Amino acid sequence: MASLQRTLVNLEMLSDDINALDANALNTHAHIKLLHHVLEALKGAEQFVVLETEASFQKALLGSLFENVFERKRMVGVYIKLIEYVITAWEASNKASAIISENFDSSADKRLELLQVKAIRAKSQLKTVATAMGKEDYEKFTHILGLTTQEWQWDTLRARF
Repeated sequence: MASLQRTLVNLEMLSDDINALDANALNTHAHIKLLHHVLEALKGAEQFVVLETEASFQKALLGSLFENVFERKRMVGVYIKLIEYVITAWEASNKASAIISENFDSSADKRLELLQVKAIRAKSQLKTVATAMGKEDYEKFTHILGLTTQEWQWDTLRARF
């Protein structure tokens, strides 16, 4: 329980750091780096969560920022998947944009196509999981991780991919 509590505190601090980012810092390298830290913390938490019962897990969450976010302990695994999809889509899109703007050579077409497919696949998977979660739970996810730009909003996600 103590390790789970430490992990929850770490996750709360990371979420606070993300939400403290200036609006101009959202969707930047700093934001992605923090999302990587959240992902690693969640993966660490997952090993403690499996040892907990639903009741003990909910008791550990009492008073936490994540009390209303992780309504079931399996949500930790769902968040891991969602964050992996966000990071994959984000990184692939950024690499594709870099190829288009500054590094377009003879092999760029193939790399660009692969990166665009990778980004679309990740966003499609994100949409599938988000749809299964429902709008309310997805909006909790985007809020806690500072995914407030239009690209990650429910309506945009549902309209595309």
